[in-house]
Amino acid sequence: MKGKIQISILSIKLLVSAVLFGLAMCVINSFISYREFKRQVESMYSKVTSQFAETAISYIDADRIFIWLTEGPDKYWDSMNARLNELTETAQLAYIYLTVVSADYKSRTYVFDTVNSLVLNDPFPLGYVESLERKTPDYIEDLQRIFDEGASQSYFSYKKNGGHVTTSIPVRDFTGTVIAVMSVVKPMNEIAEYKANYLRVLLFAALGFTAFFLVLYTFSLIRGLVQPLMFIIDETSHFAEHHGELTGLLKKIKNHDELGLLAKSVEKMSIDMNQYISELTSATAEKERLGAELNVATKIQAEMLPRVFPPYENHPEIELFASMTPAKEVGGDFYDFFMIDDRHFALTVADVSGKGVPAALFMVIAKTLLKDASFRYSLPSEIFTHVNDILCEGNESGMFVTCWLGILDVNTGKLVFANAGHTSPVLCKNGSVSYLESKPNLMLAAMPDMVYMDHEVVISKGDRLFLYTDGVTEAADKNENLYGEERLLNKMKNLKSENPRDVLDEVRSDIDAFVQGAPQFDDLTMLAMIYKGK
Repeated sequence: MKGKIQISILSIKLLVSAVLFGLAMCVINSFISYREFKRQVESMYSKVTSQFAETAISYIDADRIFIWLTEGPDKYWDSMNARLNELTETAQLAYIYLTVVSADYKSRTYVFDTVNSLVLNDPFPLGYVESLERKTPDYIEDLQRIFDEGASQSYFSYKKNGGHVTTSIPVRDFTGTVIAVMSVVKPMNEIAEYKANYLRVLLFAALGFTAFFLVLYTFSLIRGLVQPLMFIIDETSHFAEHHGELTGLLKKIKNHDELGLLAKSVEKMSIDMNQYISELTSATAEKERLGAELNVATKIQAEMLPRVFPPYENHPEIELFASMTPAKEVGGDFYDFFMIDDRHFALTVADVSGKGVPAALFMVIAKTLLKDASFRYSLPSEIFTHVNDILCEGNESGMFVTCWLGILDVNTGKLVFANAGHTSPVLCKNGSVSYLESKPNLMLAAMPDMVYMDHEVVISKGDRLFLYTDGVTEAADKNENLYGEERLLNKMKNLKSENPRDVLDEVRSDIDAFVQGAPQFDDLTMLAMIYKGK
């Protein structure tokens, strides 16, 4: 019912729009037609009066104009004036007058002025001077154009009874110079009747056309738009209430336009919706299964990393804390630490290329190989060389891992380390905070038969070491500004606590404050250690 009410409102709006459109077209067409009618009438009157003006000039001896103005009328003037009066009466003109315009266009002098007997005005005598100072600038410009260009001008004055037209043409002497102006004024009384008849015919034609258009439009609207729309509304309502099922009503729509396409689209949507619901049900079940498996994988990965802090009760000279936060359910970062023997302690932080499950699988392999090699080789460079060759075997996916590995002699504080393309740790030694920089070697699994270099530093009691992955320094805010190494170094210089757990909490809080809620794009791993000595 609601759909039908909406269709009725739409129909009314469309009909009102059609009526307004029809009226607008009537007004526009009437305006255009009237302008064309007026133009044709003016053109006709302009031609007729120009011909009368030319005829009047043919009666005049232009070379005697200035003689008459100087000496007065003679028998030739009387003869010409009589002929002009006869032309005025027979042609049903209002006036014929010939004037000489002053050089400054401020006055004109009448040579001839004939007035129709039906006009009550008296003619101006020969030599009468009329001021032009009250004339409009356009009128003066038209006079100048007659003298300068030799062009004829027509003026139309419309009144309630029709108005009149005045046409002025140049009068030339025997040398071709324009010396005067011949003007003819003709009443346009018959135009009022022409105008009334024209508007009457135009009005009836416009109303008839509008009525015919509305009837045809209404019929087409109901058959071509309203009825198909009602079918579509009823069918879509049934579609929504019956979980995508249709009644077959849309098959009655035979339109080959947009409504026909819409009806076919609704039918196709019903088929696609039922198929989608089926596929969505299967996909949801599969997603839940994968989610459960990823949760297990996350738990397994977390359990693979050391989680007991402090790690060794029998080695109080080492205190540390570490954390790994993956960007996805599982990640490629990892950390590890373990006692190789009673006096050598190994610690490492690594970052596998990529994220997600592939990186996590590669991380498991790399972590296992590194720990296994640490018990077989005494130097970090030897461990890296061995692990690198193994990881390069069958690495068709082209994955690699950056890694920092150090071996600490807990008795002497001697730290031997190697860097395989990883970020430099931060060393806090004797109150000074700086990066433990060394020339990094190529990352692991990038190229076989690589030779890695060892570096050595002696740390004292109370010295601290901070290891991390690039997820720390490359954490970005909403404007893609990076946290950066300088900010990390400043934070390490201004820590409130030297406790490893507190150090990680402070750094993580500083990162969170910097990114301001921007999503985490990379795994984030940190390890803080303090050497307490023997």
